Amino acid sequence: MKRLIFHIDVNNAFLSWTAVEMLKNGSNLDIRTIPSVVGGDEKTRKGVVLAKSFPAKKKGVITGEPIYQARRKVDKLLVVAGARDKYSYYSDEFYKILCRYSPVIERYSIDECFMDMTGMELLYDDPIKLAYKIKDEIYKELGFTVNAGIGNSKLCAKMASDFEKPNKVHTL
Repeated sequence: MKRLIFHIDVNNAFLSWTAVEMLKNGSNLDIRTIPSVVGGDEKTRKGVVLAKSFPAKKKGVITGEPIYQARRKVDKLLVVAGARDKYSYYSDEFYKILCRYSPVIERYSIDECFMDMTGMELLYDDPIKLAYKIKDEIYKELGFTVNAGIGNSKLCAKMASDFEKPNKVHTL
């Protein structure tokens, strides 16, 4: 029996989860659509980029760099504080959706999981369609996007999920 592994990875997890929370609380601004970062407090010299939006990434902002450097790359960079108390909640809800499809799931980190789909061909005949279904269900129910990688090993699935982002399904 051939192994079949899915790797599901939340796109820009901390920024996405912060954006979802802000929108739930009445914000009209989706920080995922503009150059923005989740970062620490610049005044206490803890101003480091923890997560960045795709528009900020396109302008050269990288995770881990000081916010003052990110501001040099982006004129009107929006810096928001994280919603750490909510990250575990969104991670758990993400995991619960994955549990609907496989009993064998490995949490790799707070925002990514491996799903062993080996032997599930009788339930799900097309793994690519299933990956799209999972991806779309997460977005519909939780409001954030994920990438899904499909492979015959964890390494191949992880590499596939990193090919192109956001909100994609790839095989390797």
